[in-house]
Amino acid sequence: MAENGMPETGSFSTILLAGDRAADLLAEISPCNRKALLSLNGRPMILHVLDTLMSTPSVGSVTVVANRVREISDYSAVCEWCSSSDHRDRVRYTEGAGSPAASVVAALETLPLQGALLVTTADSPLLTAQTLEQFCQATLLLDDADVSVGVATERDIRAAFPYARRTYIRLKGNGYSGCNLFALMSGVGSRAARMWCEVEDRRKHPWHLISYFGLSTLFRALFGQLDLEGAFAAISRSMGLRVKAVILTDPVAAMDVDRPEHIPIAEAVLSKGGTAVAPAHT
Repeated sequence: MAENGMPETGSFSTILLAGDRAADLLAEISPCNRKALLSLNGRPMILHVLDTLMSTPSVGSVTVVANRVREISDYSAVCEWCSSSDHRDRVRYTEGAGSPAASVVAALETLPLQGALLVTTADSPLLTAQTLEQFCQATLLLDDADVSVGVATERDIRAAFPYARRTYIRLKGNGYSGCNLFALMSGVGSRAARMWCEVEDRRKHPWHLISYFGLSTLFRALFGQLDLEGAFAAISRSMGLRVKAVILTDPVAAMDVDRPEHIPIAEAVLSKGGTAVAPAHT
């Protein structure tokens, strides 16, 4: 962090996850069956994200992680972007592992990534540089955080996209949706990613997940007594890391493209400059 308290330029090395789930409908209709290459307004989805990353002051190098990564890196439109972009030297590609968390672990073990680490996904084409910079700056100003997670409120998302189907985590006072934005601070990246792997494995077995976070946390959530701060405090205790939420004021940040019905929404937002105005918090 700079002496004036503001983030330094290029503070975050970035991992851009561009893998595919099995039987993903969007991958099936995309070039090379790669969801990251899904065309939105005539451009591969991943290029919308790369443009945002390249325009964000706090973002330094970007590593695209995917299985069969050459199908993305060698795709004609991506090659053309790389050859014409002033930022092409900041982007590299590497093979992923069996899951998002495992891919982050593998990247941290094999690549010379320095400082704080930003993790985002190639199916977040509506993320703007302004919102991403808000997340990065808020994270760097959290002196006591090891990990930060970007979230948006259900209220803001429903106001901007009343007909979009989203998944919300309902906590006391509000519902929240993740924004596919994670920051792992310097010195804890590998440990945090390995803990993410453990949670990822347990999510397939509900009772294992319950035991991981604790029955008291589960009961508080079920009876509406767990707020956002309490939820992240429970996550922090279970992981042995200080995990904090960063609430983003732009609901567009939560609108990833993971269903066919999200395509026209994404194209409409991109056509309007990629912004939506969230109501003021009261």
